[in-house]
Amino acid sequence: MARAAAAAPATTAGRAAPAPARRAPAKRQPARRQAAPAKRRTRRASGAAAPRRARRAAPRKVALPLGARMLDALLNGRIWIGLVGVLLAGIVFFNVDLLRMNREITHMADQAAQLKRENARLREDVAGLANSERIQQAAAELGLVLPAPAEVRYLKSNPTIDARTASKRIIAPDPTTTITSPTTITAASPTG
Repeated sequence: MARAAAAAPATTAGRAAPAPARRAPAKRQPARRQAAPAKRRTRRASGAAAPRRARRAAPRKVALPLGARMLDALLNGRIWIGLVGVLLAGIVFFNVDLLRMNREITHMADQAAQLKRENARLREDVAGLANSERIQQAAAELGLVLPAPAEVRYLKSNPTIDARTASKRIIAPDPTTTITSPTTITAASPTG
């Protein structure tokens, strides 16, 4: 090898001389990547157009399912504004309907409370009218007296005879007599 080095001609200006042809080729080492030179910013001159950048290849779009495409079209279009408007109108309608139902419920609760008060008043009136002392006093004013316990007897009814006997004993009321009881009796006019 020393002989091969001595035989190599001198180089001029730092250039290597071509290798002799007899020599066996050396094993190649993998080439090293050289660092890319730093990009210089180009200054824009007034009126000059900016240099166009190299466009990157867009990634291939994957076909979306039909529902996703419809949703994408809906969100990218102007239809969603109408949809939001319809939803807001529905919410307002729902709230108005809810307020109307609440007002009706309040009105019905007031009516129920009023009917309960009226029923309580009517029960009190019935209890006062059913008072045995009041009934005895009204009977005494009409001239009725309580019978002695031995004088009380029970009648047996016979529908065929009792109806005829009762119809024969009916007399027309006297308009001059007055009833002092707090209840009013209305007579039905005979139809002919």
